[in-house]
Amino acid sequence: MPEARRLKAGRWRLYKTPGLYPMRDPGSGTIATFDSLEEARRWWRQFHPAEPPPSEAIKCARCGAYFGPTSSSTSYGGRYYHPQHAPQADAVRRRG
Repeated sequence: MPEARRLKAGRWRLYKTPGLYPMRDPGSGTIATFDSLEEARRWWRQFHPAEPPPSEAIKCARCGAYFGPTSSSTSYGGRYYHPQHAPQADAVRRRG
């Protein structure tokens, strides 16, 4: 199942999971990048019509970084965080 990630430049890229390998355009062999998530989903439906469209990868609600295959995460209030970014960790740090 693929996941979509937004690059720092604002464009989107699709990755195969597990392993996070960038998807390549079957015609040209180049790594496919897109101006919007919807454009990436249209491209995916064109080449993989039987599979569900990719969703955006889960990222940290505090720093905005995506979680890699070996990254740990914690959930708080329905949002995902790196363990050191979780709101409970902030409260403990401020008190100490």
